Amino acid sequence: MTSLDTKINPSHEQTRRRNPYLFVVGCQRSGTTLLQRMLDHHPELAVGYDSQFIPRPIKRLAVGVDPPLTPRLVDRVVGFARFARLGLPEAAVRAAADRSETYAEFVCGVYEAFAQQHGKPFAGEKSPGYCRHLPHLNALFPWARIIHLVRDGRDVALSIMDWGKGAAKLELFEREPVAVCALWWRRDVLAGRDGAAGIDSGLTRVVRYETMVEDPVATMRDLAAFLGLPDAPEMAAFHEGKTRVKPGRSAKAAWLPPTQGLRDWRSQMSERDLALFDALAGDALDAFGYPRGVADCSSVAVEAEACRQWWREHVEATPLGDDDDETPATGRAARVAPSPTRTSRNPFVFIVGCPRSGTTLLKRMVDAHPDLAITPETHWIPRFFRKRVGVTPEGLATSELPERLLEYPKFANLRLEPEDVRALVPAGATMPYAEFVTRIFDGFGRRHGKSLVGDKTPGYVQSMPLLNEQWPQAKFVHLIRDGRDVCLSVLDWDRAHRTAGRYGTWERDRVSTAALWWERFVRLGREAGERLGPDLYHEIRYESLVTDPEAAMRSLCGFLGIPFDDAMVSFHVGKTKDDPTLSAKRAWRPVTAGIRDWRTDMASDDVVAFEAIVGDLLDELDLPRAAADIPSSRLEHAAAMRDAFKKDPHFKERSLPAHWTPRRS
Repeated sequence: MTSLDTKINPSHEQTRRRNPYLFVVGCQRSGTTLLQRMLDHHPELAVGYDSQFIPRPIKRLAVGVDPPLTPRLVDRVVGFARFARLGLPEAAVRAAADRSETYAEFVCGVYEAFAQQHGKPFAGEKSPGYCRHLPHLNALFPWARIIHLVRDGRDVALSIMDWGKGAAKLELFEREPVAVCALWWRRDVLAGRDGAAGIDSGLTRVVRYETMVEDPVATMRDLAAFLGLPDAPEMAAFHEGKTRVKPGRSAKAAWLPPTQGLRDWRSQMSERDLALFDALAGDALDAFGYPRGVADCSSVAVEAEACRQWWREHVEATPLGDDDDETPATGRAARVAPSPTRTSRNPFVFIVGCPRSGTTLLKRMVDAHPDLAITPETHWIPRFFRKRVGVTPEGLATSELPERLLEYPKFANLRLEPEDVRALVPAGATMPYAEFVTRIFDGFGRRHGKSLVGDKTPGYVQSMPLLNEQWPQAKFVHLIRDGRDVCLSVLDWDRAHRTAGRYGTWERDRVSTAALWWERFVRLGREAGERLGPDLYHEIRYESLVTDPEAAMRSLCGFLGIPFDDAMVSFHVGKTKDDPTLSAKRAWRPVTAGIRDWRTDMASDDVVAFEAIVGDLLDELDLPRAAADIPSSRLEHAAAMRDAFKKDPHFKERSLPAHWTPRRS
């Protein structure tokens, strides 16, 4: 195997066209998604989006640069949540594994399948963090081209500070955001430069973001030549037919064309911030030909040295964590610390989502795992805590709490012995509410012979921050289904009056109300999930779940850190009832696609009404629209419905998402 510190001069055999053919790397917020979209529109090249999986499993398992392929290694890859972004069927991945003896051969097979799936001969990957793994990637794939996109670090800092992820997760960011961004950017751009130094110059190319947005046509023509591909005007025109401008929407979400001046450090950063950035990352600015912002940094010398020392202790000297951006675990900003007396991991996971999205199906699949039990819907956990039912103002459970729970109708579904519940908090005693709930879940687990216990209450998507405060280690699985199919299900539901039907707008316009109701649940979950990060938050699309349930379950098990079990996809065996009058839920049918399909079952006027209300969310979820043009009268009605929905009395006690503005386009 080639040493990682040896400069590689690839032979003709090594440089023949194979997949993965290309890697796009760079510091986050440098425009790599824009570049990925342009390259992906070349008719001969498909570029994956942030799957991030290649170095991770062999780093975690410490099995060398290119280890022999083992079932454990394959499961580790398939179970990594972001691997699902490649969208490959489980059968294609397993077939690639069957043909491979080494890890590198397996990854090659994966990208061959990705290329074939997109009908293109070549495939690549855009994962910005790979800039820190270039020697390893080159050792695995010595033919692969590497494009390192570099953007002025001060504009990157402005973007990160508005983004709230990546470097923003580090504890120091709260006090010195510019310093953290400077050190983060410096680390990545210099790692990309130094990593490329050991690779044949004919395989690497540095692209300046500023040049790319100033003249995208020339940039893409140059990159096509670098890749040995014909020039393709489609690359610079990638946005045509997809751009959707809306106030407050990012350039990325709006699919804007290459646009100059989105951020400008010259007018948007203070003198103090410019001095601090130069003090910490001036050498990297010089290395890539960017002008310094100030002539003298001495005014911030003390602060800069303190930040540099913090970085050495908490980032450079710390093993990387599991976040998508590989934020060191000890440098992350702390959430609420668990009680030092707690040892249990329950509640282990919360399954949440908009009602009528398939959460019962998902619950049954997960509950079939031999190590994990999922409770029936509880509903009381956040409610009793907020209303202090049997709970002191300080958040301590009293002996009143077991009595109130035993009176609560849904608690009986846990089938716990009343004496055991009462014994948790004897008269006159107290314990932290979180500890009390944990012991309830532990008791449920013992009853089912399982050590791990989770909860499936869809409405808890509204309470994720509270649940995370009580159980900082608990994971959240958010099931999202196309809202138009959810709407069909709600309109046909005899319990609609208890959910979407409770709002005052229901009788006025049921479809629009269902759309707003669905949007609220989805946005609350995604906003909370962004704050939790990928270690604790995992999204599953209902459509993917029913199309390839095994792949969805393997990915979920990877997120949960438990082995996949075949029982998860055969949960229905021995329970299915052959009665056509029963619903899929009551009949315990296996995973079934197409139970509802808005394309054929939803009236065209209802589709227009739904998309007028929440078309932007459909776009964000990459769900195709049916209505090409929505009349202005429909949009005005949608805005009025949104305003009326927002003013409903229910929202005196219920929150709205942060992103909740009327549609204007």
